[in-house]
Amino acid sequence: MKGNSWKKKKTYGEYKVATCPFCERQATQKNEQGLDVCHQHTASKMEEIKCTCGKWLEQLVGKFGAYFNCIDCGNMNYNKAMEMKDVTMKDQPKPSSSQFQPAPVKKQRQMEKREPKVTYITSNDVEYFD
Repeated sequence: MKGNSWKKKKTYGEYKVATCPFCERQATQKNEQGLDVCHQHTASKMEEIKCTCGKWLEQLVGKFGAYFNCIDCGNMNYNKAMEMKDVTMKDQPKPSSSQFQPAPVKKQRQMEKREPKVTYITSNDVEYFD
């Protein structure tokens, strides 16, 4: 026998860990486009990606997760498209981090410090006891 050729036992959730395409953290949610993202980027959208042939890639979501489709080249997996993004977008300036910020909430209330309201109930209060 040559060495130990035993395979490691599979552990649930260990073999596939989805990462957020915006910040490389562990992805726990999906955004509107169906991409696996972290909780901070649920409102963010992926920018358009060009294929190496020059056509735009269409982002789709299927049974096995997100993938991309090129009119000329056909379907390609998510990782291959992300590598293409690095190659084709190399000469363009990097987008600022403000581009990936979630959409602003329409009305965002600021927490005001209020004194807590104290209500004392006694046995003489008829409306609280039947």
